[in-house]
Amino acid sequence: MKRILALCLTVGAILPATHAISGEIRERTTFFMVRGKSFDDLYRELGMKGPDLGQGERHAGSTDVAFKANATYKPTTGGCGIAHAEVRLDLHTTLPRWSGPKNGSRETQILWKILRGDIATHEAEHSRIAKSWLKRMEATIRSLKPQPSCARMEALVNSETRTLLKQHDDEQLAFDAAESKRIDARLERKINQQLHRVASR
Repeated sequence: MKRILALCLTVGAILPATHAISGEIRERTTFFMVRGKSFDDLYRELGMKGPDLGQGERHAGSTDVAFKANATYKPTTGGCGIAHAEVRLDLHTTLPRWSGPKNGSRETQILWKILRGDIATHEAEHSRIAKSWLKRMEATIRSLKPQPSCARMEALVNSETRTLLKQHDDEQLAFDAAESKRIDARLERKINQQLHRVASR
C-alpha cells in the first residue's frame, strides 16, 4: 500500500508574550480543498495542495505549536525571584477537505472517510501532547529558586524553558517516528474491515 500520509508538526520556540493569560489555549483549524473522483486523484491532490512546511514536501495535515511565555521578577532577600509566570499555547491545525462528486464511487468515499479520520486523529494527538506540556512549563518556571540577581534569574528562566521545549519537541518527534512505522498497516486494516462490512451487506 502506498504511504499516503506525510504528517508533520511545526514547533515554535517559547516567545515573549506581553499579555499571556495563565494556561490559556488558543486553537484554530483551517482546511485546504482536494478534488478528484478516484482515490489516486485525492492522493495526488494531497501531494500538491497540502501544507508546505519548508521541507520541500507537501503534507496531508499539520499542527503548528507555539508556547508564549511571560515572566516578571521581584526582589527577594539577597537576590531576585519569580513574581509571576504565565504560559500560553497557540495551536493551528491544517486538515484536508473533499467534496465528493455525485458520480464518485462508494469505494472512494469509504477510503477518503478513513484517511481523513486518521489524519485528524494524528493531528489531535500532536495537540494533546502540546497541552500536556503547558502546565508543566508554567509550574516549572514558577518553582525556580531565587538567584543572586534578576539578570541571573532571567537567564535561568530562559535556560529552563529551552530545556522544557526540547523535551516537548522530543516527545512530538517520537510520536511521529512511531506513527511512521505503523500508519500504513493501520490504514490498510481499517480499509479492509470497512470494505468487508460494505460487501457483506
